[in-house]
Amino acid sequence: MTTPTLTNPAITAAICALEHRAWAALCKSGTDLLPLLSSNPVMIFPGDFLLTAVSSPSVHEMLQGPEFKPWQSYSLSHDEVIPLGKDSAIIYYRVSATRSDETFKAICSSVWTMDGADSHGVTGGWKMTSHQQTLM
Repeated sequence: MTTPTLTNPAITAAICALEHRAWAALCKSGTDLLPLLSSNPVMIFPGDFLLTAVSSPSVHEMLQGPEFKPWQSYSLSHDEVIPLGKDSAIIYYRVSATRSDETFKAICSSVWTMDGADSHGVTGGWKMTSHQQTLM
């Protein structure tokens, strides 16, 4: 019996690049993240904070609202990608991000899915469907 392979180099490279694009977007504005999100993303943050397309506030409202504060810098480490079939994958990693005098350290995971179209009219490509952060 052969041992199953958990990694796929092409998917790993694509998902790692997308996760970096997501954090780079969060260093600019919340709006910059929107094209990377699926039409119904789920985001779970520390402090009992859950955002979806239909939550109040919604993930879109939060990213575009005055409460959103961009990060100044970030660094990802210990990242691993596991395919969840041919059209989805999960990435998990440690992040250290800073803004003003705040340093944020967490273990994160994101699920990316090959999507047909999103709410912004962007068709095809990988979209973030879920993101979760656990403080370290």
